[in-house]
Amino acid sequence: SPKYDLLLKGGNVIDPAQCLNGRMDIAFIDGKVASISEQIPSSTANSVVAVNDKLIMPGLIDLHGHFAHKITPFRADPDTTCLPIGVTTAVDTGSTGWINFPGFRAYVMERVETRLYAFLHLSSLGVTTVLTLGIPDTEDFRLAREEEAVQCIEENRDLILGIKVRLSPHGTTVANAVPSMEMARRVAERTNTKIMVHVMDSPLPMKQVFDYLRTGDVVTHAFHGTEHNITTDGIRLRDEAWQARERGVIFDTGCFMRHFSLPLCRAAVEQGFDPDTISTDIVGPRPGTTCYNLLEVMSIFLELGMEVEEIVRATTVNPSKVIGDKGLGSLAVGSVGDVAVLDIVPGNFSYEDQLGDSIRAKNRFEHVATVKDGAIWNPNVG
Repeated sequence: SPKYDLLLKGGNVIDPAQCLNGRMDIAFIDGKVASISEQIPSSTANSVVAVNDKLIMPGLIDLHGHFAHKITPFRADPDTTCLPIGVTTAVDTGSTGWINFPGFRAYVMERVETRLYAFLHLSSLGVTTVLTLGIPDTEDFRLAREEEAVQCIEENRDLILGIKVRLSPHGTTVANAVPSMEMARRVAERTNTKIMVHVMDSPLPMKQVFDYLRTGDVVTHAFHGTEHNITTDGIRLRDEAWQARERGVIFDTGCFMRHFSLPLCRAAVEQGFDPDTISTDIVGPRPGTTCYNLLEVMSIFLELGMEVEEIVRATTVNPSKVIGDKGLGSLAVGSVGDVAVLDIVPGNFSYEDQLGDSIRAKNRFEHVATVKDGAIWNPNVG
């Protein structure tokens, strides 16, 4: 009987984790990658899918989205936003705090097909207060509870990656910005986890924010174009941004609405300061908002001059390191059997950043198929 469950034949494999870029066949058994080589006979697999000349990469990872669907308002349904475009793993970044995380875990994370992880919000209620009542996350600092946050992380170490802080008028007050970062630092130290900090519209200069961050911590909306961004003048990268990258701080896009600037993104790429991780900050349907999905954000960075291999790196192996690997982000034998099968299609595509800038792209990434845990994912089955 055939040795493999599934065989993808004839694709162009891009796996930066293994420095692979070329035509390969890839076989799966028991939900894992079983073999990857230039020629695997069709007779060895129960199911063979020809993916001639398509791009084969590890299942995509969206490091910044909001997926606490129906737990907090306007959160995306992970299985309708992620799997249909090749995103097999995603991270919810602070939709919930210690009070409502258990509900998110029980009713969303443990029930959906998309593999989900989370950053716990510093506020006990996550983004609930600002979305429902217009009260910024930690405007009332009584909502920031160090002991409870530490306990919640310790009890959910398998799924929580660290603590999320939003340094913006929606997230906190000017007076509470420094106390928020100080508490986040203590929580991260006590739990040996990471900080993710939202820096769009931050009252603190980037240099001051970087002082609270260590190797592996994440700056999200890092390519925003308003005050206190990573450039000195909208173009030239600040020395402290290069220094933070040198010590392993992760620069994430989180390309939602006004949270990224196309000219600044272009300037960064031209100076060799590619994003470490490309993510969406995707939310659920909400009047007056537009969100790009991960393939659209990848297409934007393709047009801005990033190499395909670097775009794949920023959506596979790099975010997998933030998660702690867990067999994700690579097609090495024994890795989780997740694959995004994509194509790059020519055309005339338009993208805007909600700050008044737009670009026209000549090519875009399009979804062909998703492999999840060693099987072709089909939305009509299961």
